[in-house]
Order: sequence, then structure tokens, then C-alpha cells
Amino acid sequence: MAEDSGRVNENLPAMQGTLNEQPYLTRQRRELIQWLTDRAPSFLDGYLGALQLLHMRAFPARVHFICHAVRDFYRSLPASLGFQSQKRRSEVYPQMVEELCGLWRQFPPSTTRSSFEMDSDARVSPQVYRQIETIVRKSAQLAEQRTVGSQFAMALFRSMDRPESEFIQAWIIKAFDKEYDFFVKRAHLAGHIDKVPNDDGLIDHFEAFERAMHSLVGPYFSGKEELDAILQDTNEAAD
Repeated sequence: MAEDSGRVNENLPAMQGTLNEQPYLTRQRRELIQWLTDRAPSFLDGYLGALQLLHMRAFPARVHFICHAVRDFYRSLPASLGFQSQKRRSEVYPQMVEELCGLWRQFPPSTTRSSFEMDSDARVSPQVYRQIETIVRKSAQLAEQRTVGSQFAMALFRSMDRPESEFIQAWIIKAFDKEYDFFVKRAHLAGHIDKVPNDDGLIDHFEAFERAMHSLVGPYFSGKEELDAILQDTNEAAD
């Protein structure tokens, strides 16, 4: 069974030893570490690394590494929790456009009456037209799907086995979306020295991300403490 929420599990990676001695390891962060240990252990090192780098200002490319770790939380943690992530545009359009190009080559524009007339100057085949129509419909679907931040927040929210009648507060989703925009813009190495991001606002945004995440998984610890108390009472009664 996982340990009390006020302590870091003794079986954490080697990095944990130095973390225990750090003043920035608040109760909230200890609880996030414990939750990751219990529910998403493959993401634990990423969080621990980002947490340490956050307080190592001289570390090269520190901003990129931290932001890349947070970006991966957004994009990959929902699937790790068993929730199917919706595909992004960059994952959908390339294949659809490639299929369109193949159809375009196979059925090039013509002036035959059997082709679908787009305007007075150009006609495309029914096959090409249907693929264009498919892309347009998919674009509309993508525009209506949840944002990456919303998907992440919903996965955390539902991971606590809440009843379907409960809904996540709108401000939490907005907070996740806002922080995602900040981190994803700084996740990759810059193409020019003038575009290398500084750490202005990095700590504030990282802490906002932590608060939003903890607001959804925090109830895990109140329920866990109640369960621990029940088990302790049961063990004492058995003795």
C-alpha cells in the first residue's frame, strides 16, 4: 500500500533522496509525487526532473526541458490513465492530403462531362471531390473537439472514479489550456538565438500547472487517508 500522503515513497528513483531535502518539496508536490507513483509511474521521473530543473537556473536549455516534460504530460498522460486521446490536426491531415494527392494523380482534372464541375474553369473527378469533402468534414469535427488542456483535465477528473453526474469546473479547464499554450511554445529548441526563450514566468506557470493538476487529484488523498484509518482500526481490533 502507498505511504501516507505527507511522505514521499521510499521506493522512488534515486533522485528522490535529494528531493526530500529540498525546501520546495511542499505537501502539494509530495502528494503529486505520490499520486504519480501510484497511478502513472512512467511519468514520475519526468515530473521529478522538471521539478529539480525548475530550481537549477544555470542548467543549459532548462526552459526547453521543463516545457517539453509538461507538454508530454498533456499529450500522453490521458492515454496512460486509460482515456483515449483525440488526434491532433498534425496527426490527421497529412494522411488525408496524401490520399487526396494520390486520387488527383489517378483521376486528374479533365473537361469530360462525367467529372464533377467545380466552376467554369476546372472540373475534378467524383473521387477527388469526395476526398475533398471528407477533409472538410474532418476539419469541422476537429474544430469542435476538446482542446488538449480539456482532454488532460477530463482524464485526471475521471481517473478519480467520480460519478458521471459530476462535472469539472470551467476555470480548471481554462487554466490547463492557458498553461499548455505557455509550455508548448517553449518545448522545442529555437531556430535562432533571438528566439531562445528566457525563464520569465516559468516558475509561475509551472506552479499554476501543479495547482490545477492537484485540484483534480487532491481528493485521492482524502479518500486514501480515510481508507488508511479504517485499515488501522481493523488491524488494532485484530490485535
